[in-house]
Amino acid sequence: CPLRQQGVYMAADLAADLDKLLAALGGAWLVLTLLRRATASREAAAVADGSAAPSDTAEALRRLQWQYLPAWLLFKAADWMQGPYFHEVYASKRHVATGEPFSDTDVSRLFLAGFVAATLVGTAAGSLVDSRGRRAGCVLYAAAAGAAAASVVCERPELLLAGRVVGGIGTSLLAAAPEAWLCAEHARLSLPAASLGGIFGWAYFGDSLVAIASGQVASRAASAGGPQAPFLASLPLLAAGAAIASATWRENRGGKGGGGGGGGLREGASILLRRPDLLSLMAVQALFEASMYIFVLVFAPAIVAAAPAAAREGLPFGKVFSCFMAACAVGSATFSLCSAKGLRAEAFLLPVLLGAAGALYLASSPPAATMLQRALSMSHKPLYLVFCFAAFEAAVGVYFPAVGGLRAAYLPGAQRGAIMALTRVPLNLLVIAVALARDRLGDTGALRCAAAAQLLAAAALASLWARGGAAGKGEAPAAKDKGLAASP
Repeated sequence: CPLRQQGVYMAADLAADLDKLLAALGGAWLVLTLLRRATASREAAAVADGSAAPSDTAEALRRLQWQYLPAWLLFKAADWMQGPYFHEVYASKRHVATGEPFSDTDVSRLFLAGFVAATLVGTAAGSLVDSRGRRAGCVLYAAAAGAAAASVVCERPELLLAGRVVGGIGTSLLAAAPEAWLCAEHARLSLPAASLGGIFGWAYFGDSLVAIASGQVASRAASAGGPQAPFLASLPLLAAGAAIASATWRENRGGKGGGGGGGGLREGASILLRRPDLLSLMAVQALFEASMYIFVLVFAPAIVAAAPAAAREGLPFGKVFSCFMAACAVGSATFSLCSAKGLRAEAFLLPVLLGAAGALYLASSPPAATMLQRALSMSHKPLYLVFCFAAFEAAVGVYFPAVGGLRAAYLPGAQRGAIMALTRVPLNLLVIAVALARDRLGDTGALRCAAAAQLLAAAALASLWARGGAAGKGEAPAAKDKGLAASP
């Protein structure tokens, strides 16, 4: 290739470098996994000596894990199938009246419609999860996500918009219902509090693997049937997840004794106002996850803009995505190791948030980028950006299981879904604000907003840690709210 001979960094060069990065991430995951297994072997020896959980507790924990993971991973697989082709499927549509293709502005409006729906309607859906049942909420998620996926075959803008509104509600249900069911069932079985972190670790490690596999399947489906095909291919996954949850999950609800009527938004808001520790934890969640969604909006355009003009066609985003998910798996393995060693989540999550802020800032700052590129011997900016973004994804891999454990420790079971839904209000508003200001901010400004959100999340986590609280002492802060059951 003449351009390659002239020193132009082509898509094939990036693909080769990404293969090396993927291999390095795989090696890091293997080392962390071996260290975790060594720790697990010592735990097994402790059980044999009678100094750890008895075998019946371990068996109950395994049963719960195998109840939860298949349905949850099927739901996540369906979500991952749709995500990579969101822009392409709507960009392929045409206005019925004029025949003009949808512009980027049209696609952005559809994207924002989901967030607006999640803010306005999804909050009430989170409350219904508590009052009507967490298992029912999961089945309702599958129905909503299925309707949103099926809507992509429509051509009328109002039907596409309705699909995005329903999809936004489904996203809120996915964020609240499965985790609320797991935490309630874990408490009902009186399993050790620390074991919940292990389930979250396996769940998000599995999520990374499922994301990689789903991306490959979606790519083949799109090649065979166009950008609508991955959405339609997600329908059997949603149906299977709903069927497994319906058949194997015991229904649980908010309120004492598993009765209905708990979990209202008013009660959830009241608890948040009375509990500064909960406010700090919810701030961590809203800020981190808003930063993550902003990252999702800008990472691909940033990589394209950094590539030479001659190399922008055919950039290997499939391999970029695989590297990101491998980094997530490294993060999940790091969490599992830290959790197995008994480290307090607030302690190891704080440097992770600071590292995430640093990675996003370094990706957005040209002077810092130049210095770090030289230090890492990376002469090509697209690879440097992927490196920074993979570091952020590793932080994501640590964050989700860690914050899941913190929510299990701090949130009252009766209002879990309602409080988690309320948390998504500021999260969605932040994403909407940055998305609407995207033209003025540019990719650099949006990434700096994401980095600033990470710093604020770190400050909120430091506030939670400074308050002490019961999470690090083996207590249950949720129990402080008298009259509220920690689980059904």
